[in-house]
Amino acid sequence: MLRIKSPQTELGIRSFSPTEQQYPKEEQRLLIVDDEKDILLTLKELFSPFYTVRTAASGTDALAILESGFIPQVILADQRMPGMSGTEFLHQTITFVPQTVRVVLTGYTDVKDLTDSINQGNVYRFLTKPWRNADLLEIIRVCFEHYYLSEEKIALTRALERVEYVSKEKSELLSIVAHDLKNPIGIIANLADSIVNTPANDSEIANLVKHATDILAVTERMNKLINNLLNIQAIEDGKLPLNIIELNVVPILRLDMKEFRRLTEQKNITIALDADEEPSIAVDEVWFHQILENIVSNAVKYSPHGKHIQIRLKTFPETVQIRISDNGPGIPKEEQPRLFQRFEKLSVRPTAGESSTGIGLSTVKKLMETMRGRVWYESNTDVGSTFVLEFPRVRI
Repeated sequence: MLRIKSPQTELGIRSFSPTEQQYPKEEQRLLIVDDEKDILLTLKELFSPFYTVRTAASGTDALAILESGFIPQVILADQRMPGMSGTEFLHQTITFVPQTVRVVLTGYTDVKDLTDSINQGNVYRFLTKPWRNADLLEIIRVCFEHYYLSEEKIALTRALERVEYVSKEKSELLSIVAHDLKNPIGIIANLADSIVNTPANDSEIANLVKHATDILAVTERMNKLINNLLNIQAIEDGKLPLNIIELNVVPILRLDMKEFRRLTEQKNITIALDADEEPSIAVDEVWFHQILENIVSNAVKYSPHGKHIQIRLKTFPETVQIRISDNGPGIPKEEQPRLFQRFEKLSVRPTAGESSTGIGLSTVKKLMETMRGRVWYESNTDVGSTFVLEFPRVRI
């Protein structure tokens, strides 16, 4: 049996205890793999005062331990073992525990083994037998330290990537706002200039009223854009106020149809509602109107002149679906996964030059999820699109 001296009695090496280190408070786990039982026992006795230690007599047994859910920060494995070498075993562990620090322990000094272990097994250190206790304790301490430094580096990298992503989103947002507010601001400026320079006589009163009406319409459009942006931020921050109530959906749809027809008349588009039942749903009424307006206005925006929009109500035991179908060009299959993402602009363009900010559908999706609902897109067989809004049903 290999006898190992206590590190405190070895001369020339300072006394050391891993517990003196400033490790995180989480459990420190060490997996030791060696086909010699005496060495396993000795190493377990050496490290158990400082770490949670599991041992295995073969690479196969060690892989079973990893599969069972034991996730070590450090693995110490013998190189020469029957059936599966240390290098082969450590190579397979990369799938289970990619961030774990790997150490090879061997009584041989084969250069090929050393190279294979480093290249294939992602080995951090390569140690030879026999060893000194203090050296081994210090090396394993450094391995745990390396693990946590690597974890911190990964966390910092992910945080940096998140910051870069947010920065990119903010830049895209500013670009959208600058682009979409530029035109209405220009229109307001021109209308205001016209009013200022209009002679104050009765014959021009009608023009002044028309200009004022146009200004109100443009500012309303600007307010909708700003409100959409604020809604998204409120949803993501978890600060969106909701008042979930029981709502009989058909009367609300019929009321909204009057507003929708105002949207469709400029393009001579017909719109109809098909509903055989009058179910109740659990929603916030204000946001329900907002969601419907977003979907229907998109259907109008992308439909050619003279087409038809159909709103169908379908009821199920637990849910109610509102299906809005149009006869527009549809959305290319390869672009559909991006449909509900923020700030996305697809290749399909409005048929009458209407503006598009790319934020409406992302707002709809977030609002639906907040109210425990769902929204998705379906391609029609020949032409057009169908958006489906699914709400929780209230059983009366």
